[in-house]
Amino acid sequence: MATGPLRSHVRASGEPDEARIVEYLDTGHRLTHFMEAGFDVLTGEAHRHTSGCSSLVTDGLWVWRADFAHYLETYHVPLPAAFTARVRRLDHRMPDLVGADFAPVHDELVRAFGWTGVEPWDVTSVRRPEPRVVATRAEFVARVRRERPAGPWGKAPRKPRR
Repeated sequence: MATGPLRSHVRASGEPDEARIVEYLDTGHRLTHFMEAGFDVLTGEAHRHTSGCSSLVTDGLWVWRADFAHYLETYHVPLPAAFTARVRRLDHRMPDLVGADFAPVHDELVRAFGWTGVEPWDVTSVRRPEPRVVATRAEFVARVRRERPAGPWGKAPRKPRR
């Protein structure tokens, strides 16, 4: 697994199936929902996961931030081999979240983050991923360009001097 500053892991291209892995990351099960807005740590610009970027997402075994898909598709950061093997074994389809399998992962997360008052995961539950549409990077950029044309938008015109 890659460690250290993100900038040192930027690559020119990613895995051959990177687009499908990004889709897999986008369709994960939401564990937490944070409302903050974060920006790309390298450029400072907004991206399609800016809203709620540090929310936690899982596939039942792995846990990642909601904005990780942005960094994968933009900077082609390396992924752990065990993770990519799992995604490929699942044919890039998000599995159901089975309580009996996920309960130990949930308990470990609760301890790691020091969350108190969190109820144990229902080991009898099975949660299927809800269909969720996430804008692609191209759709996000096109929408931003339509909504925010170049220029000093958002500022009132300056009054002429006398």
